[in-house]
Amino acid sequence: MLRFLFLVAAGVVFALVLAAANAVRRPLARFVRALLVGLTAMLGIAAIAIGAAGIQGDEWWAVAVAGGMLAVALRLGWGLRRRRGGRGQEFPQHVPLTHSAPDARWRGFEAKLDWVSRQQARRSHSLIEGFIAERNSPSLTHEHRSLLVSCDNRVPELIDACLDRCRNASRRERARYVHETLDRLIQIGAEAERARREIRQADDQRLQVLHRYFDNVAGSGDERRKVR
Repeated sequence: MLRFLFLVAAGVVFALVLAAANAVRRPLARFVRALLVGLTAMLGIAAIAIGAAGIQGDEWWAVAVAGGMLAVALRLGWGLRRRRGGRGQEFPQHVPLTHSAPDARWRGFEAKLDWVSRQQARRSHSLIEGFIAERNSPSLTHEHRSLLVSCDNRVPELIDACLDRCRNASRRERARYVHETLDRLIQIGAEAERARREIRQADDQRLQVLHRYFDNVAGSGDERRKVR
């Protein structure tokens, strides 16, 4: 009985630690994440041990507790996996690869971020570059052109200002500078993605009009040949 109570208490402590860490807004550092993965595994092992012992001793309350612990371990393990993968940070398939040379400015900014934040910054960079690639589209509106100026000129200025403020800053100040800047880059990246979709849709309509025109031309030619 004491062994069961000890395992239950240990499992509860692990679950509370993992739940608190999983609620942290900023992505976890690699070391802390690895530690939490280990704690999650220990919670799962403890749950299996309690369940097995409960089945052998016909103590079904222990089996129920083990099931709850295992469910918590699986849920937290999935949450850590999603954080590791950068939830929602996959590069959208509609953004083309620009094959531009690596930007030293962006590399310097990414070097100050953890793994997950770095993926967010790279995704934002890709979205911004994808929008800038549409600069010669005839479908650009005044709003699109204004956003294009911001992406082309003001975004580099933002990153430069952030890196400049980080040079003589304390660790806490640097963390604040880079994460506040990253938040703005994520916002501008989302806006650039929206604008790019609008431009592509407008250009697609022009292409579809031409398709229909040549469909009619080809259809008229076929009819004339049939008459002959």
